[in-house]
Amino acid sequence: MNSNSTKTKYPIRFNNTEGLIEYGISAVGVGHNNNPKSWKYNREFFTQSLLTPKFDYQAIEWTNELLTELESYLNKIGENQQVDLGKWMHRFTNEIIFKIATGVKNNSVAAYYYTVVAPESFKYLNENEQKKLKHSEDFVQSIVTYMGGVGYFFVFNKFIRNNFPFIRGKVKKLLENKNYLFNEIKKFIKERRIEIENTPLDQPLRHDLLTSHITGNTPRDINIIKHSDDVDLLRPMTDKEIFSNIFESLIAGTDTSASMFCFIIYYLEHNPEVKKRLRQEIDEVFGNDLTRPITCKDLEELQYCDAVIKEVNRHSPVAFSIGRVSTETDNVGGYQWPKGTVFNMYWGSIMKNKNYWTDPDKFDPGRFYKIEESDKYLLEKKNFKNTYSMFGGGIRKCPGRKLAIIELKCLTTFFYRNYNIDLVDMNAPIKYKSGFINACHELVVRIKPRNS
Repeated sequence: MNSNSTKTKYPIRFNNTEGLIEYGISAVGVGHNNNPKSWKYNREFFTQSLLTPKFDYQAIEWTNELLTELESYLNKIGENQQVDLGKWMHRFTNEIIFKIATGVKNNSVAAYYYTVVAPESFKYLNENEQKKLKHSEDFVQSIVTYMGGVGYFFVFNKFIRNNFPFIRGKVKKLLENKNYLFNEIKKFIKERRIEIENTPLDQPLRHDLLTSHITGNTPRDINIIKHSDDVDLLRPMTDKEIFSNIFESLIAGTDTSASMFCFIIYYLEHNPEVKKRLRQEIDEVFGNDLTRPITCKDLEELQYCDAVIKEVNRHSPVAFSIGRVSTETDNVGGYQWPKGTVFNMYWGSIMKNKNYWTDPDKFDPGRFYKIEESDKYLLEKKNFKNTYSMFGGGIRKCPGRKLAIIELKCLTTFFYRNYNIDLVDMNAPIKYKSGFINACHELVVRIKPRNS
């Protein structure tokens, strides 16, 4: 089901129901597109923009810049204050993906600081700055609300959504929020079109996902390298396709990485020996320099950090279940299944199965760290390829996976290079909501500079 072949019998993630269509999760774009030809066309634009070496350097540069800004706000808060890391991280990841998608800094991190954390400072900003920051915070809140409402449209049919008390009122608010979010994105796309049209032909255009989509396969195409010579993939994008791809980028790039990082903090704080080993690696790479920006080379050397991220995902996967729909009759598990059968791969269980993993309930990043040099972890060596998932698999693998790893490794390195972190309640389970994903919106901690 996770085959990388385009001839796979399982190219579809799940069927688009009337509820999902009403909620704006359409069969256009990449994530929920069930038309192989249309999916391939849209995927091509992500490949051109997100899966190139140049993108890695740009993403790391922007992440470093935002980490410096985040540090300034955390230092203003002080050591003894409680900090909801979940809220901060949703703003951080949203600002990064918004910059990548549109080329514009939307100041989500600053907006959260001034409108929520330090509102007493907000009143000293001028009216224009206040308006921009308030708009940015509303936009992030809208994305979080939208993602939290998907289950209502996936689980409940139209009759229940429109008639049952409590559900009806919630659905109405979710649709109002959806309309606000969609209109904001459409307005931004319209403004970018006008900007491109008004830019002289001898002047360079922005290099970002949105500009790439608008200019793709037109005389002003900014995509120098094409990854396909298929004629069907060389037409300009429609407005609906542009909207769907930008919308999917903003939605997927905000909630998932933010939640995953909160899980990383939670597990590291409950496993001090692992945290100690991670810090040793960070210190080996950076020494005593707390200010040097993180580089691509640094991320490559942080192999234990990579192992920690993988092990956290094994214990608490954000994408805990992945669907597939068969397009042909197939034999699975010794049974013959008809075309159109919906399968769910429950990775939350697969990655804790004792038949595939050594001591599966133990938090042990060592199972992902240079195991080819060890005579341990025989089960992992044998089964890893088919029993581990972080970004989906096969042709439906997440196109933003490189960005996610860059963000997670940079954030983990930044916090444990510069700070000591204490969970306010060590006995409390991690707080998250399960819908389409496991989303963590609250992780209360205390942060103080490591050198103190």
